[in-house]
Amino acid sequence: MLRLPVLLALCCAAAAAPAQPLTGAQPDAGFGFAFTIPEGWVGAASAEGYVIGHQTVPGMVLVAPKHHGDLAALQRTFAESTDDGTSSLRAVAPPQTLADGSVRVEQRGTVEGAPVKVVAIAKLNPHGGNTANLMALAAADGFSPQLEQALLAVHRSVRYTAAPRTAGADGPPDAQWKQRLAGARLTYMDSYNSPAATEGGIGGGYSIHRRIDLCPEGHFKTDGSASHSFSGADVSAVSSGSSGGEGRWSAVRGANGNALLRLRFHDGRVAEYRLGWQEGKTYLNGERWYRTTLASDGPEYAPACP
Repeated sequence: MLRLPVLLALCCAAAAAPAQPLTGAQPDAGFGFAFTIPEGWVGAASAEGYVIGHQTVPGMVLVAPKHHGDLAALQRTFAESTDDGTSSLRAVAPPQTLADGSVRVEQRGTVEGAPVKVVAIAKLNPHGGNTANLMALAAADGFSPQLEQALLAVHRSVRYTAAPRTAGADGPPDAQWKQRLAGARLTYMDSYNSPAATEGGIGGGYSIHRRIDLCPEGHFKTDGSASHSFSGADVSAVSSGSSGGEGRWSAVRGANGNALLRLRFHDGRVAEYRLGWQEGKTYLNGERWYRTTLASDGPEYAPACP
């Protein structure tokens, strides 16, 4: 199941989004899929995914990318319960695998003590990339057929883009970036807080901290934490979460000539970041990351290497 911190990040995106809402066809924004927002519904986007709502239908539809190794992994994810102190959600029955290969599950529980209902559905990405995980969320007594119809409409519209290229087969190592990153800690920080833009709308805030430790020997370790809060007509919650991983890193030249930081996790995942350098500042996928080292910033800000 989508974990609550991801859900909250999507909800907070509505408060932080520009005034112009998203409508209609949405192209691939780097997640590996495109989809269409149903007529009469509007959306907001963030780096975590999308939140879609309606002026009169209670609840929301959430769209988020998540990688599943195979159909069994997707089924296991949808069967998972959530119990993190602020939310408690459990499947009312085992996930269903539909005729077209989609997996659907209904969960019920509470968020900050308020009864909620969640219906999630997804169809495994046939190319092996991120799968579009969709959720409809509303107060238990306000979950309507219109909300589930919107969820299914978005699900039917999902189109997965071309299979990703084979990692590691697109260019030589980048010696300059390898020298620049070896023995460095990369840190990204972001926060936002906003009230609801309209009566009954979604307001909230978030604080995100991500870190990548790049060891000279080629090992890396990632660590991230996020805390979110949101409130709206149906639900409100405060929560936090963390994530991390380890593996091997490299700096390479991509097929289009861009420098890439490639992280190969021990569990088989591969993550890539487009590297940029402007006025001595480091950018990953266009976002500012702070680069620190033992020599220039001391042990507190140095990478945790063996």
